[in-house]
Amino acid sequence: MKVSGKDVAEAILKKLEAQIKKNNLKPGLAIILANNNPASKIYVDNKIKAAEKIGISASLYKFSETESKGCKEAIKLLNNDSSVNGIIVQYPVYDSWNFDDFENSITANKDVDGFLEDSPYIGATALAIWEMLTAFSLIEGFKKTEEFLESKKIIVLGKGKTAGGPITKLLISKGFDVTSIIRETENPDPIIKSGDIVISATGVKNKINETNLKKGAYVIGVGVGKELIDGKMQIYGDIDEADVESLAKLYCPTIGGIGPLTIVSLLKNVVEASKK
Repeated sequence: MKVSGKDVAEAILKKLEAQIKKNNLKPGLAIILANNNPASKIYVDNKIKAAEKIGISASLYKFSETESKGCKEAIKLLNNDSSVNGIIVQYPVYDSWNFDDFENSITANKDVDGFLEDSPYIGATALAIWEMLTAFSLIEGFKKTEEFLESKKIIVLGKGKTAGGPITKLLISKGFDVTSIIRETENPDPIIKSGDIVISATGVKNKINETNLKKGAYVIGVGVGKELIDGKMQIYGDIDEADVESLAKLYCPTIGGIGPLTIVSLLKNVVEASKK
């Protein structure tokens, strides 16, 4: 059965909106956009729209490729601005820029993306995965996500900075054993097929399909990629949805799935930051 990330996200947004009103909070989010990627512009617009919908003030700061110094200065000012609770640098940045240089200039208590080692916040994508696992557990009749995951074999494909790595780190921090599949893993399909829970964050089209998924598994697609079809750029996900739908007990696709939840998880961190 398909589980809509959008529906789960909407439910969390309503709770966040209620928290903001109840506690009379005035959360502020600053977004740094430093690339010419149309997809990034869409992601940023969606973040701003969701933020403003629930009462978070979101400000966008755009920089051209020649304005790296100005970007650093802006981050410094935002670090000292008490009306700004969270700062994010939209990934990726210009090829001539080093993302980590800008991310590391954000003060830890405003790193709502959770990238810094000393950030008090869980990475937004990792938190989104946890929210989806929680949705799975509730559907299956468990009161706690931990109870649902107990004794299940968890496979995470990919170890990237924004998804696979933080997801694995979060699950391990909660006491679960995680088997990581990376590019160098030899003969990965039998390992994937042994998984009760499969989380794929590779960006490889249809990486999860009928050849490597066991019946009754729980699947979450995270990775995305792009390809040119009939002159139009199309987005694809890690999972072959037709195959996964026929085999998985519950699954969340990449497209329209984890994306909305990642935005909500980011905003959840902003609300937490404003409480502090």
